[in-house]
Amino acid sequence: MNDLSRSDKEILFTFFNSACHLAKETFEEISIYFIKRSYKKGESILKIGEIETKANIVVKGVVHQYIFDEGESKTVNITPKGLGFNNLKSYIVGSPSIEVHEAITEVEIISIEKSDMEMLVQKNQEISYLMFKVYERILLDRENRMIVLQNRNPSKRFSLFYETVERANRILKDTQDKYIANYLNMTPQQYSKEKKFFFRENYRTKLS
Repeated sequence: MNDLSRSDKEILFTFFNSACHLAKETFEEISIYFIKRSYKKGESILKIGEIETKANIVVKGVVHQYIFDEGESKTVNITPKGLGFNNLKSYIVGSPSIEVHEAITEVEIISIEKSDMEMLVQKNQEISYLMFKVYERILLDRENRMIVLQNRNPSKRFSLFYETVERANRILKDTQDKYIANYLNMTPQQYSKEKKFFFRENYRTKLS
């Protein structure tokens, strides 16, 4: 028996239903396998060397995913409320994680074990199709971010982030600037400058 609140279930349903239409009966079949976990600010959800066995959805707060490169942290992703995350490579192949997943606010997540999800997709064709659509959205999100980071112009990088990365507005709303700067491969000062410039120009465009 899980301990999901009504609000948790609403967030979970919205997450799945945004990928494709989901029958109520199918949702109920999936939701009973999700469990809720809570983390304090600064607490690790996944550490280097651990193996990822869960798919997670944030129901409160923001999760920072990063690696270390020559001793410096490099942001892999930022996951605010309503979105999913895990270390996909570790999850798929069972390798030790090279990522750290950290709560940068008070965080609550709901998670399903890989073994439970695999059982569900094998026995239910609708769930199998649902997960196919979910992973399509994950791949699109990663491709959009790859395009953002390949652009050398910081102004263009920020505008592409805002205009093409689906999670951009949620990240901007709930995440400290220093994490977004790292996510976009900018210094905090450069990020602050580009963000102000972008929104100032957009405001002028709307007025003209």
